[in-house]
Amino acid sequence: MTTIDSLERFLEVELQAWSGKDKTSKSIQRGPVIAITRQPGCDGESIAKTLAKKLGLVLYDWEIVEQIAKDTHVSQQVVATLGEQLRSELDDWLTGFGGTTRLSSHEYLQCLRKVLFTIAIHGNAVILGRGANFLIPSEKKTLGLCLVAPIEVRTANIMQTLKLSREETLKHIVRTERDQRLWIRKYGHADVNDDINYHMVINTALVTEETIVQLVKEIVRARS
Repeated sequence: MTTIDSLERFLEVELQAWSGKDKTSKSIQRGPVIAITRQPGCDGESIAKTLAKKLGLVLYDWEIVEQIAKDTHVSQQVVATLGEQLRSELDDWLTGFGGTTRLSSHEYLQCLRKVLFTIAIHGNAVILGRGANFLIPSEKKTLGLCLVAPIEVRTANIMQTLKLSREETLKHIVRTERDQRLWIRKYGHADVNDDINYHMVINTALVTEETIVQLVKEIVRARS
């Protein structure tokens, strides 16, 4: 679990690094952006950490992105690391979502889109969850990855991790998948279960972490 203290330290380091870049230079070699969508219980968190470590990227898990988006002041600091041209591009892109959210959800969704856009611009990132596959413009994303696994495997994993009964675990999976599906449909305007929304879909019960890392490395190299 990401604590407030660790989040503040993380952001301080990242903001300093981002602010030190030449934001207007076209010659900057920005690293890849890997967005991960995963089914509950498919070991997505562990795989995301391994990918970030092996590829030398920064992992932005859902908790970090969520906290940044909810804190308007921090969101403004994050966006401030963009150059004028990129901020203009961000504004143009956000206008395409006018009227897609209502009431109190609007500010949060705008902040979330800004945060994800900024992370993608700076690159060198593995982003886990928070609709990154659907809220980041396709041209800013190197790889959209979806991790899945059979229900029995996912059930066993969650039972062990959360110490739940089988019945409680199945309810947890159904609720989580329903919420994810509805959220992506409402705000990402897509079907989270449609394979065409991703560059690659991997069954983590059949493919090892080592193989996943090698596959991702090859795709990133081919798209760089």
